[in-house]
Amino acid sequence: MIEHKPIHTTWKIYTETPDIVDAITKSCAEAKNSIYIEQFLFTPDPSNQKLLEVLIQKAKNGVHVKCVFDSLGSRHLSQSQYADELIKAGVKVKFFNWVLPFSKQNKSIWYFRNHRRLILIDKKIMFTGGVCFGNRMETWRDTHVKIEGAVVEQAIKTADLTWKKVYKTRSLTLGTQSKTGLDGFSYITQAPFPTKRFIYRRLVDAVKQAQSEILLTAPYFIPDRKLVHRLIKARKRGVVVKILIPEKSDHSIVDIASRTYFKQLLAKGIEIYKYPRMVHAKTAVIDSDWSMLGTLNLDNVSLRYNFECALISSSPKFNQELKEIFNEDIKASKKIGLAEWNKRGFYQQFLEVLVWPIRKLL
Repeated sequence: MIEHKPIHTTWKIYTETPDIVDAITKSCAEAKNSIYIEQFLFTPDPSNQKLLEVLIQKAKNGVHVKCVFDSLGSRHLSQSQYADELIKAGVKVKFFNWVLPFSKQNKSIWYFRNHRRLILIDKKIMFTGGVCFGNRMETWRDTHVKIEGAVVEQAIKTADLTWKKVYKTRSLTLGTQSKTGLDGFSYITQAPFPTKRFIYRRLVDAVKQAQSEILLTAPYFIPDRKLVHRLIKARKRGVVVKILIPEKSDHSIVDIASRTYFKQLLAKGIEIYKYPRMVHAKTAVIDSDWSMLGTLNLDNVSLRYNFECALISSSPKFNQELKEIFNEDIKASKKIGLAEWNKRGFYQQFLEVLVWPIRKLL
């Protein structure tokens, strides 16, 4: 990949899970002072054992290593010997919001999950995006970025706040807005409460203001009424709207729920493409002057129950690179036509009817 170098920021975008894991492992191995990891899904599989061993060795060598894992997404790690080895080596480990009821750490509703992915190295390098760590995710098409610049300082402040409040009831208010830096980047987070949905509001506002095109990549597409309305209005005023989803995700019921939106969107001229394998990226590019790369899925679970994070960019070069990645994905995908969709089988339509009443819970 070509590494761009604006005045204040450098970055590199990765699009395959093994490459992302390798890049993170290498950067952690080169850490001199500190490593901070905030990760939703982390399993101690062969695909990422090298990273775990690097963290253990770095802690033994005096590097300050702190990790926040989600107790549900990373439950296999919490139950493994690696968790004990990390702690013995000096790694400070916290598991966000234990699922067990009435446990010491369970200070809030168990269903709220920390879905964020953030890695900070020596307070200079930041990784964020959609990647999960585990064998079954190795073949997923994902998008992650390594970035250095002023935006890292914003992420550090948020990480410090998260670390302090992982086990506190007030952790449920964790959501931050950061002003866009002079280099065109900002790191923002959101919490699952109406007043803290900063990422979602940024996206909806960008869609509302779109003039030429909206490019969305989402592994799970179950949008709320407002986003559907904004996308349709954008299309009516001549904006090209393209949505990329996987042919088949890792949640079949979500796929069925997603299909319940197709007829309405296709009838309005919105283009929907299916990628041949699991695409787990969560990105948006709007008019080439606004983009988002992060952890927010376009579904109700992310919006209502998850803590999320995103890198927002107004950098033309960064946005162009995300757009090029989207267009390459489109070339490998199948476009769904309205006429073809209306001819789908009775059984598929029957499943959609069954799922319709519960799609707002997915």
